[in-house]
Amino acid sequence: MNKDDIDKAVDALDKAKGEWYRERISFPVDFSDIRRWAIGVYWPEIPPNIFVDENYAKKTKWGKIIAPREFNPFAWPVKANESNGGLDIGLIPHLRSMAGGTNDVYGVQIHIGDVIVERSRVSEYKLTKTRLGQTLFVINESEWINQDKELVRTRFSTGVRY
Repeated sequence: MNKDDIDKAVDALDKAKGEWYRERISFPVDFSDIRRWAIGVYWPEIPPNIFVDENYAKKTKWGKIIAPREFNPFAWPVKANESNGGLDIGLIPHLRSMAGGTNDVYGVQIHIGDVIVERSRVSEYKLTKTRLGQTLFVINESEWINQDKELVRTRFSTGVRY
């Protein structure tokens, strides 16, 4: 990574840090979405009843079907609202990147009928020298909120750019 690329990346990160961008709104979650997801996650085993059996789910502490924690209401394409900015350091030439891992913090369960709003922001970054040369570690925070303004999930994803 040359000095100009580093300067562009740091400028973009300074402007983006802490600012929410890329808001997306999911389609309403349907029973079929949850059932299919659970079948896929647990295959070839049978998924737990809490994900597929409404009569069973009524007797649980949730009182209804819930989605597996891994469920992604954005697996089906929805349009992102890019009008509120965005982070474009990935577009800088000569910047290689790789995934550095994720950490999820869960809130309330996802239920049938929920509509999830996702938004993202750069929460922190660090520029340091590694065996790859100048390396930029960027932690992106994505937040999912349901229609009742309850936190569903926060994901911290580390991107490594060099």
